Amino acid sequence: MTTLLELCRKYFDTKNLYEVLNINNKCTDKEVRKAYYVLSMKYHPDKVCEKEKIEATEKFKVISRVHALLSDNDKRKLYDDTGCVGDDIDPNSTEEDFPWETYWRSIFRKITDDDIKEYELKYKGSDDEKRDLKKGYLGGQGDMDFIINTVPFSSVYEEDRLREVLEKIIEEEDLPRYKAFMNEPPTKKRKRLQKAKREEVKCEELLKKEKKDDSYDLISAIQKRSAERAEQMDSFIQRMEAKYNKPKLAKKKKAIKNAK
Repeated sequence: MTTLLELCRKYFDTKNLYEVLNINNKCTDKEVRKAYYVLSMKYHPDKVCEKEKIEATEKFKVISRVHALLSDNDKRKLYDDTGCVGDDIDPNSTEEDFPWETYWRSIFRKITDDDIKEYELKYKGSDDEKRDLKKGYLGGQGDMDFIINTVPFSSVYEEDRLREVLEKIIEEEDLPRYKAFMNEPPTKKRKRLQKAKREEVKCEELLKKEKKDDSYDLISAIQKRSAERAEQMDSFIQRMEAKYNKPKLAKKKKAIKNAK
């Protein structure tokens, strides 16, 4: 299928839609309509002689499509931002210079902080989260680092809740009881927490340099929530250390007693 831009080049010797209508990219909607009207009178099949009818018909089709595109604010903005129109974009293209991000943002509405927060609230505790937790558990064979890194909105500060959900899933669906999950050393949990805190410090430093960034408020909110959960995680690790270390301590005392 011949694309609109290819037809523009074929019949008007340019791939610039504005040049096809003899206007510039600063023109108003009214000027677009006027330019189209002038050309439509020139190329309308009923306005030309018989020998020019075939080519005039094709040109009339082209200027009509150009007018339709430039009259649509969203499509015009997409063209202005990317230089492309819908029918000439190959999704399998390997061209590195194609502005895919700009194109994507042009056709999809901007996702706001409120959208993300609303989705997070709906996601947590949902069947989707349980499915993802199960997938992460099996995929990482119980490794909590893997689970937290692959399940959306997961963090070390919510490990108590995540473990409770997973333990219930393991019980109900009779999943493998991986040692990495059932008997994870407290030291590994502590390292995970320390790493999260280091990343928060780095993120905070970045925020100071990017205060004007649109995502500032969202990241700040995430950091605030993370800080509030930090104390909960510290308490959780201490409880786990007490649970795992007591037997070892008892064995050590028994060995000392026998030695005496």
